Amino acid sequence: MIATLRELAAGATPWQLWLIVLPLALIALFSLRRGLSAFWRLRLITDTPTARIRSAPQGYIELSGRALPQADTLAAPLTRLPCVWYRFRIEEQRRGGKRNDWVLVDEGKHEGPFLLDDGTGICLIDPTGADLTCQTRDLWYGNQRRPTGAARPSWSLFGRRYRYSEERITPGEPLYALGHFETPRRGAGQQERLSRELLRTWKRDPERMATFDTDGDGRVSVEEWEAARAKADRLAAEAEQRLQAEPPLPRLTRTDDPRHPFVVSTHGEGDLLRRLRLAAFGQIAIFLALALGVGFAVSAHFGAS
Repeated sequence: MIATLRELAAGATPWQLWLIVLPLALIALFSLRRGLSAFWRLRLITDTPTARIRSAPQGYIELSGRALPQADTLAAPLTRLPCVWYRFRIEEQRRGGKRNDWVLVDEGKHEGPFLLDDGTGICLIDPTGADLTCQTRDLWYGNQRRPTGAARPSWSLFGRRYRYSEERITPGEPLYALGHFETPRRGAGQQERLSRELLRTWKRDPERMATFDTDGDGRVSVEEWEAARAKADRLAAEAEQRLQAEPPLPRLTRTDDPRHPFVVSTHGEGDLLRRLRLAAFGQIAIFLALALGVGFAVSAHFGAS
């Protein structure tokens, strides 16, 4: 291979050299970027200690526990198996000449939140924007646009017009998450906004406004409007008391900082670290090999001229 590259580079014109070197350089830079990204994520996971939900600080943290549904357990769209989250793809095999291509015809995923229970508390996981990976993944074939029944392997050469894949997080499955942790808090501001919203709603309702006209003169005086305002404040305060009696669940979401990725996975932390090490060292090795190849081709070309 080295001898072939030397011959190509040595006998190439400047334009031909660019055609050889430029694609290799672009691939090398892409591999470097992916390798550095994997190294950064590896360091981030290693340096972020696992927090407990009961005592977790607000901000960027790492959690580990088990997945639970927020309300009712979902049924995955292709296999109909129980889950708390799913992602699926349906591809159709289309033949053209000597080529057989798989073309995407349908895909989807569940965007709703689910829960993580670490034994000290429960946290809401909002998967929007997450880098989400699952251990549970089925891949099978069939001859219908939508599969019927559970996933099953297909060994036949016939009846393979469609390819289905489905990933799932099942109830009770171990779950690792890295993201922005926050506990919604209510205060005087929320109560004031609720009171103002009540007053705006009442203003748009003539029948409601008529109930405030206590003297029956056909208009709401300043004193009568103040009484309506006091009633809105009282109703808003009562609503806040009911909401505060059931504190909102803390939640883990994506961050606005690209240096702090939002990671959700059913692979354990150790498995994630092994995968990241392999990706980081593999991509850096590809970069070094391609960079050496580019340097060798350039030196061979100019050494022959």
